Amino acid sequence: MTHLKHLLEYSEKIKHLPRSGWLRMNINNAETVGAHSWQMTLMALYLSTQSENTEYDFDRIIKLCICHDLAESKIGDITPKDAAYSMKGEREQQAMDEIANAADFPLLSELFREYEANQTLEAKLAHDLDKIDMLAQVLYYQKQYPDRDWEEFKQSAQNNIHTEIGKKLVKELLKEESCA
Repeated sequence: MTHLKHLLEYSEKIKHLPRSGWLRMNINNAETVGAHSWQMTLMALYLSTQSENTEYDFDRIIKLCICHDLAESKIGDITPKDAAYSMKGEREQQAMDEIANAADFPLLSELFREYEANQTLEAKLAHDLDKIDMLAQVLYYQKQYPDRDWEEFKQSAQNNIHTEIGKKLVKELLKEESCA
């Protein structure tokens, strides 16, 4: 049980860690890292039920989504605008290895390496879901804060989608926005 306790301690931290990009935009009650991972996982679960997506291993994608930001429980949410960004990958891998070791759960490091390498179909779709969640969050926040400039976030999301499923989802989200 000690190993599970360690894992839950790290998980608890990301449940309450606000995402840095939203803090920079002065969002009240900003989305947390844990909420972001949960929404990615929910999207993967939804996509797993769509018959046209048979080439993907959604069990693997769900696992990638759940743990892709767990290292932030140790190093915080580092964005491209942060000075520490150049060392982010190295610091995250080290943190994930420490978490996996403390929890006696080596699969965490394996999944993190797969996500970061972004070579498998599953990692590519998980990366797209990461960006699609950001876009969905922007669309939500822009209704609450219409006076703020959200273009940087929208462009980052749209310009970094690489799978056909991801492109379709972005199109649907933006279509919904234009109809609202």
